[in-house]
Amino acid sequence: MSRKHLALYLIFFLVLSLAATACSSPTNKANDDEFGGTTPGEYTAEEPDTERKVIYSAYLSVTVTNVDKAVQDLDAKATSLGGYISESNRNHNKEYPTASITYRIPQTKYLEFLAYARSLGEFSTEKTDTTDVTEEYIDLEARLANRLVHEERLLEMLGKAETVEELLFVEKELARVREDIEVIEGKLRYLSQMVEMATVTVYLTEDPGVTEVPDLKPVGIRETLRRALKAIVTSATIFLDILSYLVIALAALLPFALPIAIIVGLILFYRRKKKQAQG
Repeated sequence: MSRKHLALYLIFFLVLSLAATACSSPTNKANDDEFGGTTPGEYTAEEPDTERKVIYSAYLSVTVTNVDKAVQDLDAKATSLGGYISESNRNHNKEYPTASITYRIPQTKYLEFLAYARSLGEFSTEKTDTTDVTEEYIDLEARLANRLVHEERLLEMLGKAETVEELLFVEKELARVREDIEVIEGKLRYLSQMVEMATVTVYLTEDPGVTEVPDLKPVGIRETLRRALKAIVTSATIFLDILSYLVIALAALLPFALPIAIIVGLILFYRRKKKQAQG
């Protein structure tokens, strides 16, 4: 195979690939008409459509009585639905604890998880978003099919190359096509994952006005005596602790007490002697 013929073959395949790619756009429009011509803005989180390629996401802000328990409940619910935690941020402030958890939930269980998250408390903010990637997905599939055909033809040409120059020329084009194939396949995998698993972020805050209700059940005489005895023992323990600290403090000051006493005694002695001399 001469280099001239090889170049003509490559030009022919490139033109064929471009023509096939251009034809993919009308195909996308036809698919839109087949599905009713729905635009991305017309999709809502209330009606997931598994036939089209739609990415669902939501953000909820919920006030609960106990953040730790709410997080445990959400984790358990996500796991039971086949989901998992994508990201977790916790603020363990004792007065105002918060948590922001991002979950990946199967699209078919998306609404069920949203309803459960709402039921945990009072939700002040809810934002849902849908992105229709059907056209992009179909376009990528068409481009992938074209590149695979191109790759197959290049492999045939590679086997027919007669010179080293022709061999290197075809291998360079083959490497470029295979790189395109890897990129397209990566995009398709990413879109498939985003479509299959919805993204739900739940921001939890704890109501500071909610306090634990004390146990006001009546107690018997025995329980009363037990509590009184416990209070006496506690008070005695505190008193003994204070007394022991005082003894320790005095013991620590004892080495300094004798020199101080001698100095004070000498001062008093000289003052008294001076007064007697003046009298």
